[in-house]
Amino acid sequence: MSFLPSAGGRLVVIAFEGWNDAGEAAVDTARHLVGAWDLSAETLFSGDEYYDMTFIRPALRRDADGPAIEWPGCVAHTGVVPGTELPVEVVIGTEPSYRWREYIDRLRERFAPDDRVVLLGSLLADVTHTRPLPVATTAEDPALARELGIDEAHYTGPVGILGVLSTTLAGDGMAAVSHWVAVPAYAASSPSPKAVLAMLGAFEDLTGLVVDQRELVDEARAWEVGTDALVESDEDLAEHVARIEGMTDATELPQASGEAIAREFERYLSRRRREE
Repeated sequence: MSFLPSAGGRLVVIAFEGWNDAGEAAVDTARHLVGAWDLSAETLFSGDEYYDMTFIRPALRRDADGPAIEWPGCVAHTGVVPGTELPVEVVIGTEPSYRWREYIDRLRERFAPDDRVVLLGSLLADVTHTRPLPVATTAEDPALARELGIDEAHYTGPVGILGVLSTTLAGDGMAAVSHWVAVPAYAASSPSPKAVLAMLGAFEDLTGLVVDQRELVDEARAWEVGTDALVESDEDLAEHVARIEGMTDATELPQASGEAIAREFERYLSRRRREE
């Protein structure tokens, strides 16, 4: 499976802070791609235009140049995947407070028919930090889902800006795929590097693009150790985690585990080749 554009198209990756970003896994994945690919940033819009500052606060940053206000908004990072001629754009935004349809329309103006879009989201779920975090890969377009061998989206109910965008792009005839990583609900108060690793693994499977993950591996191990300590300090939480582990192990098919191990080993070999 290789979800890459044909000549003339771009690979576009999109993530939003807010309701679609449990454990900050979606936006942190997008930021990792920006750093790994050394992309250039361009602010699309920010400030009061789409945001209620009493709910989405600006941030005060300080560096060698002094203090500066960082306003919520939407930033496009553009460039080329190193070692290829593939043009990419990584869009990182804060979910807007209002005027969603106008916000979506302004994003749609950036896309061309030959582009391929990957939407990144993360959600809270009854999963455990001691097991691999699952990533669901779906497409709204049934034909595209069949072509890629992924699931067709069937969710109905309240959605965030990511769900609105994926449905809108499908209606436009755009090739768009969504990655959703599950984050343990009891460990969502801090960033989750293990969820970022899982998302990057799914992204590699989808696109065939190998992304350096060495720093994330150490961060994920540290996160697991810290979460272990959190669970061990709370008897009720420890029992809850044990129940989830039991359900996960009981429903996981041996062949599925073998396929997951094989995919991870293939990614490891690809990364080693790139590093050499």
